[in-house]
Amino acid sequence: MTVIDLGELRDAGSPPPGPVPRPVGRPLRLAVVLVFALLALAAATPVAKRATFVVPAPLGAVALLHDGDVFLLEPGDASIASGRLSAWRIPDSPRARPVRRWQVPVPVVSGSAELRWHADLVLVTGSSGRPDGAYRTFAHARDTGRVRWQRSGEGLAAGPDLLFEDGGDGPPTVHSVDPVTGKDRWSASMLSAVTLYRNRADGVDRIVTVRPDGPAEVWDARRGVRLHTAPLVASPSGTYGVVGDLLLAVEPNADRLTGYDVDGLTRRWDVPWRVPSFFVPCGSLICAQGEAGGVRALDPATGRTVWRDNRWELAGAERGGRMLASSLGRGVWHPLVVLDVASGQVAAELDVWNLAPSDTPDGPVFGVRPAGGDRMLVAELDVAAARVHARDVLPAVSGDCRADAQLLLCRLMDGRYGVWRVSR
Repeated sequence: MTVIDLGELRDAGSPPPGPVPRPVGRPLRLAVVLVFALLALAAATPVAKRATFVVPAPLGAVALLHDGDVFLLEPGDASIASGRLSAWRIPDSPRARPVRRWQVPVPVVSGSAELRWHADLVLVTGSSGRPDGAYRTFAHARDTGRVRWQRSGEGLAAGPDLLFEDGGDGPPTVHSVDPVTGKDRWSASMLSAVTLYRNRADGVDRIVTVRPDGPAEVWDARRGVRLHTAPLVASPSGTYGVVGDLLLAVEPNADRLTGYDVDGLTRRWDVPWRVPSFFVPCGSLICAQGEAGGVRALDPATGRTVWRDNRWELAGAERGGRMLASSLGRGVWHPLVVLDVASGQVAAELDVWNLAPSDTPDGPVFGVRPAGGDRMLVAELDVAAARVHARDVLPAVSGDCRADAQLLLCRLMDGRYGVWRVSR
């Protein structure tokens, strides 16, 4: 790809309509000059020189990128309840064509499909069109597409294994599944009104349950061993979350947020709390995202509010003590900012970008925006450095992009997928 570092980019091509943050840092006119240089260079560069590959895919297809491969799931419809899963190898040479390595049928209907990667398996999860609408997971071998096993539910990574939960209307039973064989390593019935999972870098490591009569339990998700049991003041009808080493509980109608240690279930603190929220980790702090927007950062040791800002909505990418946030509003296009996690201060305003979801944890963060005509400007958003690095202007792209450490995939104007090798 053409690589031009625009530094703290302020304007590029033709941005979507809507409010744009006030430029900071370098003068706007310098950014405009550089953007015109980028567009002129992109227009002068023959498309044939790009490492551009086209993969056929109908509308509604779900894509997964992994290690130079593209996996495409084409769900069926309710009448035939059968779709197709295919694997495409993207070549290193720009003169070669993608090769479809295999294609297999999958009994998953549209509107419900999900593709994930785990332990050299492609996991397909979705509804098979049965009257009960139950979801099933099908584990396909990467090299052949053959189904190794299937079972009801949606598996969560827990180290090398997967966790499945079932039980219907009764008490849930959690199963730890060997991804090679699909057989249970262990299973445990958990009499609970609320079941929460604590995630680490390699998946779930703790299961926290709140029983209907009040007690909470903590389980080792890797061994199936119950570690702690303790009564809680909060009721099972409260709102709960697990972030880091804390179980967070909001008692209904009590206007209090209580933090319990996951290890031991002892109460650490409680603070006034009135805004319905969900909680996520942000650096060494806990960030609460309000249902109507706005971010509030808490000290996990005391529950003290370190900073709050009602202008932002978290965008999900955090690197080097900084994180992306977007301004509040409707639609897809919102101005992005880089926030300093510790203080909540704005480190940079990045203008308007649509983020491309990443299939690689901690991989590069890509944003796209219209660049005039049917072209799309692609940039890497360096969150840690609070800078934007323009990568290319791609022709005939309509959007619907996703990325991993090696590839960028976007829907083309004719409905197919374009795939580009990511240069760093």
